[in-house]
Amino acid sequence: IEVIVSIAIVSFLSIYLIQIFITAKNLNAMAYDLDNAVIVSKSVMESLSAGETIGDNSNDIFLKSARKMSDEPIYKVRLGEDFEPIDSDFVEPTYSLDISFNLISASKSINDYGLYDVSIYVTREEPYFLKVEQNKQIYSLNASKQLHFIEGGILNE
Repeated sequence: IEVIVSIAIVSFLSIYLIQIFITAKNLNAMAYDLDNAVIVSKSVMESLSAGETIGDNSNDIFLKSARKMSDEPIYKVRLGEDFEPIDSDFVEPTYSLDISFNLISASKSINDYGLYDVSIYVTREEPYFLKVEQNKQIYSLNASKQLHFIEGGILNE
């Protein structure tokens, strides 16, 4: 009987020990994601503030990989496990970086500057270990920026 009780106690405690390891693994992954999401978001915001364009002519690696998603000024960058842009449609992204622009006010003349509300969202496309939640937003950054305004209100295409 003593052996059975001690086996039960050990198996009961081992469940908690396994949960601790799984939680530690997920917390480590979440911290990695948050650190890199902050770095990428701030980098993109600084590039936009410095007058960097969006598209193939950009010097910024993230803005160069940004693809317009609709008629609205919303752009998406697909990111791999190392937070580097993925250009291939055959590789599933681990993260996505969404950049949206909302025109607040614009000058009357064309090719002038407008005040935009810039929103950057970093989302994890894959669930964490033993979790079912997908498309979890990791970080968002919002700012109002004076940016170059071209015909139709489209930013630097």
